[in-house]
Amino acid sequence: MRLIVSSLPVTAPVPCELWRFPLDQHLSAAAIATLSADEVARARRFVFEADRHRFMAARAALRQLIGQRTGTPPAALRFATDRFGKPALATHDGLQFNLSHSGATGVLAMSARTALGVDLEAVRPVPDAESLAAAYFAPAERAAIAACAPNTREIAFLRCWTRKEACLKAIGIGLNLATASFDVGVDADTRRVEIATADGIERLWLRDVDAGDGLVVSLALRVERALAAQPSPMPTPAEESFA
Repeated sequence: MRLIVSSLPVTAPVPCELWRFPLDQHLSAAAIATLSADEVARARRFVFEADRHRFMAARAALRQLIGQRTGTPPAALRFATDRFGKPALATHDGLQFNLSHSGATGVLAMSARTALGVDLEAVRPVPDAESLAAAYFAPAERAAIAACAPNTREIAFLRCWTRKEACLKAIGIGLNLATASFDVGVDADTRRVEIATADGIERLWLRDVDAGDGLVVSLALRVERALAAQPSPMPTPAEESFA
């Protein structure tokens, strides 16, 4: 029995796919059988059964969707991680993917053209939004959070957080770079983002995606890396190319 997945429409500069799936859905024995021994062992380390189930559902959905995309049996897929822990396919080098889950929902982004990152947060109370913003957000973002009305501050915080996470996942660094070192804004807009890393200036395309009520989803696509010693201006929309 196949898992329930649904495609999320997204307009981007390059072809990419974005999928959403519930993590509390029934897991058949056939779906569980697609998981590797390592994935099963990781699932067993969760204390609560609900968390074990959601982890296995996310991994089974990942395998089902990538297997469908590559024409590979889900159980035959093999994964590797880079020095920062970002997962990748051990085969099918051209396919990039990124997985995120929060609460009872998971999302998967895939592209054969460029590296990408996706992040998902379920909307929930964040009573310490201002103090967290002070610790992890850029100055303009902190000011924007402080200026929000109380009833919009939490969603603005979660949006900014998912946008930062998506960008860091797209360049493969994760939280190994200070999140306050670059600005993604707190609005649900589409923009280009520059991030200075030890290897150069990373340029990304960033937008929010409508995944339904109660969810905040951000998608980032890696545009290019410019040498740190020779930064170049961001291309205009007409000039931008992913060739």
